[in-house]
Amino acid sequence: MATQQTKDFIILGPSMNSGKRVLDAIYSLYFLPENCKLVLAGSEDTGQPFYNEAVALARRDDLHGRVRFEEEVSSPDVVIAPDSDTLADDSVSGDTPEALASAILRIYRARQ
Repeated sequence: MATQQTKDFIILGPSMNSGKRVLDAIYSLYFLPENCKLVLAGSEDTGQPFYNEAVALARRDDLHGRVRFEEEVSSPDVVIAPDSDTLADDSVSGDTPEALASAILRIYRARQ
């Protein structure tokens, strides 16, 4: 029986200088399908201790294969907005990892 390849669903996370919002974005992956990948941009603008904390969290919770630290992203499927006042059609916001995951899942399911 052939297995079906699932296309990665790319989530552009908040800027690395967003503090807790970055950690919430990483935690939201617990509630999302395995093909959901989080890209965190702006690591060059954040302090090394916070960057190390985010990397350690992803590794500790075995999410490192689903979190990428990059400076540029082309064509994300969804964007985590800095706040609920800046939402566009392809962006989400949430105050908790669960709220973020729920908002992301709505877009994810609509595109499946």
